[in-house]
Amino acid sequence: MNDNKNIQRQEEQTKEVINEIIKEYAKTADFLEDNTDTQLKIAGELKEELKNNDFDVNIEELKALKDEITGLKAEIKRLNEMDNISLSSLIAKDIRAVGKSLINLQEKAVGSIKNLYDSMKHQLTYNLTKAQEKFVEMKIGIVKGLVNSMQSFIKEQQKKLNNCLEKLDTLSKEIQKDEEKLNKGTKEEIKQTDNENKDIKASEKTDVRDNSERTENKPIKNNDRSSKNIKRKPSVLKTLKENQQKIRQEENGKGEKTVKKDKGMEI
Repeated sequence: MNDNKNIQRQEEQTKEVINEIIKEYAKTADFLEDNTDTQLKIAGELKEELKNNDFDVNIEELKALKDEITGLKAEIKRLNEMDNISLSSLIAKDIRAVGKSLINLQEKAVGSIKNLYDSMKHQLTYNLTKAQEKFVEMKIGIVKGLVNSMQSFIKEQQKKLNNCLEKLDTLSKEIQKDEEKLNKGTKEEIKQTDNENKDIKASEKTDVRDNSERTENKPIKNNDRSSKNIKRKPSVLKTLKENQQKIRQEENGKGEKTVKKDKGMEI
């Protein structure tokens, strides 16, 4: 019973940790989406201000990243709405998969900022007007701010997520140990029950054998009597023969008596 309670307690702790992880994942996805939206806005403004297509590649890259983030946010929402969350369920694998996807998107977001920054610096090599140059420099300052905020956010989130994952791994090991102990106890109980059942069956077999022996002994005596009775009773054919002999004897006896009487009368 104690092992069951421990497992239930650990399952509750697991749910709390998993919910915490999902919450942090949602924050990360929201942050990446906001960051990407800001980059898209800057790229669009630069394209319009500088009147060239140099930022089209950046815009396409950022749109693709935005679509991936939107898809991952939908997956995080699905995980958050799931019931009966436990470490033994598939959600644990799903959470780790989402974590890997988030890391991949973070790397893409960092790459997109680097590409946008490089594109802006390259514009400064052109013959720009003072206004255009000032505009580009202002946008470069905004991007630098995005880089710093992303760097701080990712570091902080990584600490939280690493802490959550450590808790999850610890709980996973504890649950595994308790389940092994519980399964071992269950197997021993089953083995004991099987042995008891074997003893009961053996006892039943002994009783059945004893009863059958007693039952067999009784019919043997009855059969002896019946066989004796059968021996005492003559067969039908034998009875007929005996009756015929009696009849002949009686007839012969009567004939002899009649003759003697006749002789006597003659004398």
